[in-house]
Amino acid sequence: MVPGMKRRAGCRPGFLACAVGETDKSGWSGCAEHDIMIGERRMNNEERKKRLQIPTGRLRLVIDTDAKNEVDDQFAIAWALRSPERFQVEAVYAAPFSHECFQNFQASKEMVEKSSDLIGHAVDPGDGMRQSYDEIRRVFDLLHMDPENRIFYGSDRYIGTDGKPVASAAAEDLVRRAKESEEPLYIAAIGAITNIASAILMDPSIIDRIVVVWLAGQPLEFGHGIEFNMMQDVKASQIVLDSGVPLVLVPCMNVASALTVSEQELKVNLAGKNELGDYLYSIVAGAFCNEEAEKAFMQVDRGGYLLGREDYSEEYLGKFPTEHISWSRIVWDISVIAFLKNPNWVLSRYESAPVLKEDLRYEREENRPVIKVATYCWRNYIFGDLFYRLERV
Repeated sequence: MVPGMKRRAGCRPGFLACAVGETDKSGWSGCAEHDIMIGERRMNNEERKKRLQIPTGRLRLVIDTDAKNEVDDQFAIAWALRSPERFQVEAVYAAPFSHECFQNFQASKEMVEKSSDLIGHAVDPGDGMRQSYDEIRRVFDLLHMDPENRIFYGSDRYIGTDGKPVASAAAEDLVRRAKESEEPLYIAAIGAITNIASAILMDPSIIDRIVVVWLAGQPLEFGHGIEFNMMQDVKASQIVLDSGVPLVLVPCMNVASALTVSEQELKVNLAGKNELGDYLYSIVAGAFCNEEAEKAFMQVDRGGYLLGREDYSEEYLGKFPTEHISWSRIVWDISVIAFLKNPNWVLSRYESAPVLKEDLRYEREENRPVIKVATYCWRNYIFGDLFYRLERV
């Protein structure tokens, strides 16, 4: 049993208590499916809404990132570090990543392998986490910033079916840091949510002290959350969505997917400006012009991220070949930093947290915690500030 939690008789083990649900006379809150009780009083939805109002001024921030998985995390980390008037970046945590999950939810193995040139490679989640740690250090070095006591190894595996936390330096630091100040700690989560879910399980009292802004899943109207950050560690995703932690969910398709950048833009705004700019340009430019990978990615996404958005058959669509491509790359992760930096740039609305099923379907139920869900990214404002900050390193 996790310290500070109580189990309700007759409920299914291995889950965190729903934040809004049945309440017994002692004040414990829970439901028939989620059986772990957290504290004698939980934040209610009105309090949660108030906490989700992002304040002006400087924010305490930690970043949880799978920095070596793609080429977008580096932009997000650097942008936050180069915005000291807005963010006090206290720590950066390395998140695990691996790609086995694609085999379960998307197109054929061959198609996934063809598109893999556009993403990172990890033997297992621990390998992905260690690669990410090294990549975070690289960004600090390129910014000429001291990483000492600011970068932490995260989980080397995902949370298992037993729902127990994965101990790591990152989870332990998050618990400590959340409790050391009365000011809320904001978490920019741009990878699998294992580290944050583990910290919540280790000490549920931090729920009232943190705000999580997480790039994950798909718009609620899609009816599913098939997306890399959400589907790598389904159990961790369920824990966070069920916990009642103040949460802003930034969906990928139709929201963060608006944040495309072209090779020409990167040449003009970053290449030749400084060491960081040259590095960011090189890692993105290296993914351009791989035509087979780009076409394969379209098919992979249609069978996964965009599942249910198309009712033509693959056989029919195969009759219409794509011959010419205008190259761009989605810089997904900057959406989270953009929301925290200026909520004008990322529109959002209050919604009830969906119930995430094992197959990544969303289900809607009554008496769920209120969360914020991003609905639109103003691409030009976001890249305008990003380029301004990074070209002046």
